[in-house]
Parts: sequence; C-alpha cells; structure tokens
Amino acid sequence: MIPAHETGPHQPLPARAQPAQQDSVLSDAPGPAPAVGLDVAIDDVRALMTTACTRAGVPGRGIDRVIEHYLDGELRGKPSHGLAKFAFESQFFSHRIGSPRVKHERGAMAVVDGRREVGPLSADFAVRLATRKARQLGVGVVGMVNCQRYGILASFSEQIAERGLVGLVANTSRPEATVHGARTPFLGVNPVSFAFPTSHGTVSADMSTTLAPMGVLWEARRTASPLPTDCFVDEDGAFTNDPDAARAAMVFGEHRGFALSLLIQVLTGSLFGFPMGEDVDSTWSTGYTFIALDPTFAGHGDAHRAANDGLVGSIRQAATREGRSVRLPGQEGKDRAARARKAGRLPLDEALYQRLQARAAGDFTSD
Repeated sequence: MIPAHETGPHQPLPARAQPAQQDSVLSDAPGPAPAVGLDVAIDDVRALMTTACTRAGVPGRGIDRVIEHYLDGELRGKPSHGLAKFAFESQFFSHRIGSPRVKHERGAMAVVDGRREVGPLSADFAVRLATRKARQLGVGVVGMVNCQRYGILASFSEQIAERGLVGLVANTSRPEATVHGARTPFLGVNPVSFAFPTSHGTVSADMSTTLAPMGVLWEARRTASPLPTDCFVDEDGAFTNDPDAARAAMVFGEHRGFALSLLIQVLTGSLFGFPMGEDVDSTWSTGYTFIALDPTFAGHGDAHRAANDGLVGSIRQAATREGRSVRLPGQEGKDRAARARKAGRLPLDEALYQRLQARAAGDFTSD
C-alpha cells in the first residue's frame, strides 16, 4: 500500500509561469489529468531542480546529469517518470552513501553494490561497466542492487547504443503486478528498454510489462484522481479505477506478457542472486540489469549499422491502412522532447510546480 502524502504549502508562482496553451508537446499517456495547467520556462524548472539537488547533497558533478535525466522523461511525454518522479525520489537523494562499487566480477558478468547512490548516477556507473566489458569480451552483463530509483530506462539503453553497441536495461520491483485471471500480485512491474545503433542515431523502445506503470498509481493516490481504465485490479482481481482500491498492476498481453515479465524477473533477480517477488521489500533490495552487446565480435565489423539502416528504412516505408508511415518505437517521444527544448517551455501541472518549489526550498516530504 502506497502511503498517502500530505499536501505541501502553497507558494506563489514566479511571473514566468503562465497558463498553458492547449497544444501540449507532451503525450496523452495514461494518468491523472492536471487540474490547473501552466506554461513554464524550462530554464525555470532547471533552476528549481538544481537548487533541490544541491540542498539534498547530490554531488556537484552529477547534478546536471540528474536534472537532465528526469527532465528528459517529462519532455518525452512520460510524466510518471519525469518531474513527478524527481519530486518523489528527491527525498532519498540525501541517503546516498557514495559511488557504486563492484562487489563481484567474473568474465563478462559483474555485480555492483550501488551504495544507495542517486538513481541516474548509479545507472551511469553500470552502463560504463557493461560497455567496457562488451568492448573486451563482446558482451557485458551487469547487475546492480542497493541503489535509488531512476526515471525512464531508455536514457541508459541509448547510452549503450550511442557507443555502437546493442543495449538492454531492465529492473524489477516489489511484487506489484499480476496476470490475467489472477488477483494476487507476484511479479515486479519489470520494465524493459532496448536500443540499437544506426548511422543516424539510435532506435530505442522503453516500456513497462504492465498496462500502466506504478507511477500512475502513485500519482493518482497523491492527487485523488481516477486510474486509467482496465490497468489495475482490486483485491478480488476485478479491474478498478479507484487508486485506493487498487492492489496490483495488470501485466499486458495475457500469457505473452506474463512470459516476458517472467524472463525479466529472472534477469533482474536470481541471475545475480538478487531478491525476487516478496523478498524485494524496499528500494534497496530492488534488482537492476544492464546488458551491452558488441556486434563487431560476430565477425562482420561495423556492418550492423548499415543493416540497421536498411531495417529502419523498410519500416518507415511501410504504410498503415490510413496511408501513414509506421511509427518507430520511441521516436514520437524524442520528437516531442526536441520540440519542447527548441521552444524552451513545457506545460506543467500547477500542483507539481509547487512541489518543485518546495523541494528547492528544502522541503522533501510535503506533497
């Protein structure tokens, strides 16, 4: 059960925050609709986040990385993994012990103690380690535990792909998900992201194996908003829109989604000796996996980029029944983020903006 949060103190908005226009650059992803919309300068948001990170003790060299990670999730249209998650996770920033350390290493595999490092910074460490092993051995498989959570996974699979490698990133959670026909939660929400390189950048997919991420439930409980339809079930296994009645997120795709989620459960759990299911009892016992694959070890040099170019080209040339092009995974979010960065502004819920103001003022608990 996610605890309810108290409402934070109202603080006046700066003059540069104006009522939002209707043509939002963000997606219509499932989740509570903002009660009051604002049109906010991105630089103002960055300033609030910078002050909050500084107050929370984030290492100076890592502040920009943390900010851009959560801001990118917001701009890509994933608000459950953007600024709202920053506002929530920032309460743990001061819990960091230090930089992650390799706990065990053999061949292509390594196990990392995250030492409660801030999520994006601990994930960057794991990415570098997986990439280095892939360069040496053709594959790098890194498991990490005892770290803080982060936002979108694509941020890290794309880092791997930008180095010319194929990247896969996943994590588990407490048992918060169940499958069609069941009512007991027994799987983690088990999100996964992969990315591969082309001659013109990376292609990536980032998805939960549940119909909606748990961040949607957290925000719905915080704001007393209804849940998206047929994404969460109550204690009897019936779909519910009531966030207080919800007991589990529903895995997508019936038995196919179940199988995929089960694979991710093993990849983020028993593969590294990490807890699974009910044994995941906190943020610190949650398992994370980072995999990097170097295609040049297959004996064809750098030809994989050209092959990927051809694959992407054929996808873009394929037409839908409406005569449109097939949309590549992740591309819409990247395009939205680019438009927002060019405009320098983003639409934002007034209550969330006030939460960011509270964090900047040193208040990391009120909502």
